[in-house]
Amino acid sequence: MTQPEGFQVLGKEDYVCKLKKSLYGLNQSLRQWYKRFDSYMLELHYNKSPYDCCVDDMLIAARSKSDIQKLKGLLSAEFDMKDLGVDLKILGMEIYMDRSKKKLFLSEKSYIQKILSRFGMS
Repeated sequence: MTQPEGFQVLGKEDYVCKLKKSLYGLNQSLRQWYKRFDSYMLELHYNKSPYDCCVDDMLIAARSKSDIQKLKGLLSAEFDMKDLGVDLKILGMEIYMDRSKKKLFLSEKSYIQKILSRFGMS
């Protein structure tokens, strides 16, 4: 860390400092992670969703398994990541696939049941 220009005071070097790199656990570290991930995905020619531009968990869906494996390879080469395999749930929604009809369904059945139970409407 260094004192930013204009804040240099002898004997008080540790009062105001500017980080050269974000530290894990600081509020800025999440922003730095997002900026790095975002710029990398834009380099790969992916587009941001206009509905939710932030990333914390990610689900990859593609027309072919080879496209999924290619993206996973690129991401794991750039970032430390865990591959949790095929997921049947994300953001509280269950995922159902009908491969023969090439359809994907999302359900919030468990969330609805939880809300109904909370208000005694089971």
